Amino acid sequence: MATIQNVVLSLKRDKDRNLVNVKVTGKISFTKLEQCIMKTCKDSPLFKLKCKLFGDDAWLTGADDDLYTFPNVKVYSDGSPAPVENFEFETVVGESLLDEDFGKDEIYAKVKLYNLLAGTVAAKNSNVVTGWF
Repeated sequence: MATIQNVVLSLKRDKDRNLVNVKVTGKISFTKLEQCIMKTCKDSPLFKLKCKLFGDDAWLTGADDDLYTFPNVKVYSDGSPAPVENFEFETVVGESLLDEDFGKDEIYAKVKLYNLLAGTVAAKNSNVVTGWF
């Protein structure tokens, strides 16, 4: 089964414009069987990767705040799949979008890899970035 590794969230603020550049990076490792299937079925999307931002609030309500969904979806299936694929999601958002609670904000990304053939989902959280947004 494909695995997600090294998910890193970075936030760079532009205080003059009240904007934040959000970047999520990481890697996906595919098994030899998955690579073979992707190579053979190169015209069929076999894996989809999606990314969301959350506010870490388990102590308050028991559920983390869903802050932002990246609109782009990464699709993996081509004639020359690599054993390890790097990924990156990047966007610019207003600071207020990351203001998820009173006090200091705790933001993390969750990446989900959907295996459309097997019907399984692998998920991995990034590091938590704290700040006053």
